[in-house]
Amino acid sequence: MKGKQLLIAVLALGVLGGIAYFTSIKDQGGRSPAKSGIGKTVVTNLDPAKIATITITDSDSALTLAQQEEQWVVTDRDGFTAKFDDIQKLVSSTVSLKALRQIPASKKQHGRFGLLAPDGNEANTGTFVEFKDAQGQVLKSLLLGKKGSANTGQNADSPFGSSDNHRYVLTDGRVTVIAIDYSSALNDVSADPANWLDKDDFFKVEKVRSVAVAQPNKADSWTLTRAKEGDDMALADAKPEEKLDASKGNSAGRVFGFPSFDDVTSKSAKPEETGMDKAVTATIDTFEGYQYVVKMAKKDEDHYMTLSASGTRVPQEDESKARDPQPDEAKPREPGKDEKPEDAKRLDQEHADRLAKLIADREKAHQESQAKLKTDRDKTFADNMAKLENLAGWTFKVSSYTFDAIYKTRAEMMEEEKTEEATGAATPGAALPALLQPPPTLAPTPPPAPTPVPAPITIQPPKPADPGKVVTSDIIKVPSAEELKKGAKIEVIKKEDLPAEIEKAKEEAETKADDKK
Repeated sequence: MKGKQLLIAVLALGVLGGIAYFTSIKDQGGRSPAKSGIGKTVVTNLDPAKIATITITDSDSALTLAQQEEQWVVTDRDGFTAKFDDIQKLVSSTVSLKALRQIPASKKQHGRFGLLAPDGNEANTGTFVEFKDAQGQVLKSLLLGKKGSANTGQNADSPFGSSDNHRYVLTDGRVTVIAIDYSSALNDVSADPANWLDKDDFFKVEKVRSVAVAQPNKADSWTLTRAKEGDDMALADAKPEEKLDASKGNSAGRVFGFPSFDDVTSKSAKPEETGMDKAVTATIDTFEGYQYVVKMAKKDEDHYMTLSASGTRVPQEDESKARDPQPDEAKPREPGKDEKPEDAKRLDQEHADRLAKLIADREKAHQESQAKLKTDRDKTFADNMAKLENLAGWTFKVSSYTFDAIYKTRAEMMEEEKTEEATGAATPGAALPALLQPPPTLAPTPPPAPTPVPAPITIQPPKPADPGKVVTSDIIKVPSAEELKKGAKIEVIKKEDLPAEIEKAKEEAETKADDKK
């Protein structure tokens, strides 16, 4: 954005200085503005239209913001686009700044206010801001020092106590107190280049059709596809023993829906410094015609990714959909009362002509609407491709959750084998495990009727028991629903009592069988 445009925005916000002025008069208890410096402009003779470079330095870092080809960039990040709104807010706050009061202080006293220059000092340093023109000449500089609080003005009688509402500033050799709040650009001016990057216009993947992930080890690679939007993702070339975890598959289908980044690395960084020498590559195709190629890497505790995109827009179904006829387009004419036969033919023709025109007008409007829809989508696609092209060639530092959904091996995308842990719980009515089933009753002669099967003792161990294994934990014995009605109680069977319980079950089964004979 041009400097003149910046100036217009700055002047529009000049009214903010008046608010600080009237607030300061109230806080100073009526002291003479001329003596206290109340309401004076802190930064004078700074023309925003001439600002071409801004440098910010503190005790930890430094950065340079520069205007290049009518846009602001962060030079310390190889010219990555800066967030213009933040730059405009800083300049606006600076030129419209009014003093709450001025403090007579010698240079030796500047440390008390945190107003020592960050260059060459270790303690009591401030944040140094310089505005320069296109030739590199300093237009104005200011040093932002300590913050403080005063239980006055808007803070007076606050139930939450006082908060930082003023800050010390050094400019033109004068120490001045200025008003700040949490939204003020001068509240927390950062010298970290990462905080000035334009992160709002990042990419966004929608309507995913397929995701193909290529791992360094080819056997770990995998591909997910779906035939239409809304379908679950399916594993391509699945082996008989493989079953895709549905939740992981659908998470992969939503990957990069709302991505963000924390920082960008230097273009001179070597691949081994970011782990990109062992990157995992994801190729994502969408139903709209985009193809994204994302390389992902982890290095120590950090996560990095690169992006490139290509494609041709795919027309959507609604762009060629025929217009739906409306009920009134086929509505017959209702003959009028006392209508003469000789008038009917004429009136029928007039009605048909009106319907024909109505249908033609609606059809024309539908075609025009579809043509506009196609034109708008073509433009949106082209604009998005241009934006994606600007993101190519950069390595972004991101949070782990940005690509964790697809940073997986083939095996990690499959359903995990479910292993039940011993919980000691049982469900009423559950079948008796094979180990505890009573043996069939042996009768000397065949009974006249089939031996009824006794009500099962509802005991459920952690998993179906293997007769060759030894039970090593307690088991809960739950009576059947009928037994519970008769007052039976849930019992805990100790492993040492298990043989006796088996014998007891056998005896009860034999007794019930004899009673039936």
